[in-house]
Amino acid sequence: TMELTIKLNLLESRRKKAHKNYLETAIAATHSSIVKHVLDGNIKLAKSKSKLFLKYNRRLKYLGL
Repeated sequence: TMELTIKLNLLESRRKKAHKNYLETAIAATHSSIVKHVLDGNIKLAKSKSKLFLKYNRRLKYLGL
């Protein structure tokens, strides 16, 4: 049973790392789109994207990796 526990922890760790990488990519893409929208003068769209940006950052912080 100890081997199974170690194996499950390893899988969970891999999943967390993969999710962290996904979030970091999503955060970078969202940030660049916010900057683009602000430069284009589309403030309403930039505000909605900024909420998503904050949500992703909170989730990344919650993972604590």
